[in-house]
Order: sequence, then structure tokens, then C-alpha cells
Amino acid sequence: MSAVPPVLLIDGRSGTGKTTLASSVASALTASTVVHMDDLYPGWEGLDEGARLLVEWILTPFSERRAGEWRRWDWERSARAETHLVPSDRPLIVEGCGSSSRASRILADTVLWLDAPVVQRTDRLIGRGDGVDWLAEWTLQEDSFIERERPDLDAGLRIEATGAADQVSSLVLDALRRDEAGRWNSWLRV
Repeated sequence: MSAVPPVLLIDGRSGTGKTTLASSVASALTASTVVHMDDLYPGWEGLDEGARLLVEWILTPFSERRAGEWRRWDWERSARAETHLVPSDRPLIVEGCGSSSRASRILADTVLWLDAPVVQRTDRLIGRGDGVDWLAEWTLQEDSFIERERPDLDAGLRIEATGAADQVSSLVLDALRRDEAGRWNSWLRV
């Protein structure tokens, strides 16, 4: 295995398929840890705080080859819950809005911006059955974050998630296989 496990950040607006993609990439690796930004945000107004905590709790220790430690946000109780460890001996995949800030990108090996048309994203969100009463407020936070941090422009990989999930996953896995530094090769299943 690689001496230095790589970090993949998957950012994009709500409903682009980031969680599904992260799961697919993780299953194509011999080992990995997946962190969901939804578990870091301290509630519906917490996109920026979640982005900050990602760097502080997870990416900085990982970059120093130490285990990261974070506490899950319990959405029902509106409070922090149990603690989770992020081992530093396997690749790390972080998915979610706000995962790619200027501070996080310098600690990552591969940064991906996942995009999809607004109608498709909204249909996906409605299809989840969670309701979308939070969407207008959340979209304002996404807009502000994207304008300030430019994850859409500064990503090394940009993928339009307009096709089926397996097609999107195939595009991303092909890009990881072609990584010039070979950071992913020893971790990808044949």
C-alpha cells in the first residue's frame, strides 16, 4: 500500500449525487474512510462551520499522519453526539457541500466538483422524501460559499452528474486511475 494515503474531496450543490459517488468510489478501493459533511454541520445554518471543522478535526491531523477525531451532529437533538476516528493509514473521502474550501484544498490530493442542472438536483432532493423546506436557506449558504471559496473553479476534476450514477462513478474512477502522481493506483481494486 501507499505510504501516504490520498485524500479525495467531493463537493457540489445539494442533490448532485455526492453521497452516492463517495460510496461507489469507496467500494472500488481496497480500504478507505468516508466522512459526510452532513455529520459535521451544526444544523441548517452551519455550512461554513462544517467546512472549518473539517479542516480542524480531520484534514489537519490526517495531513500530519495522525488520526482525526470528530463528533457527529445529531440533527434530531440539535447537539453533538458520538465521536468518530479517522485513521491515517487509508485513503480518505470527504463528500458534501463545503468540503472544498481554500483551506481544505491544500490538504487534499484530488478535488472534485460535481455539478448537475437545478431541475435534476431538485428532483433528486424531492425523491429522497426528506422534504425541501430547508432548501432555500441552504441554497443561500451554498451560493455564498461558492462565491467566496470557488470550489467549482479550483477543482482538479469537474464532472457533470447528468448521467446515471454508475456512469458518473466510472468517469471518476477512470480519472483516479490516470492520476499523474499515481496516488490512487495502489488503493484501487483491479
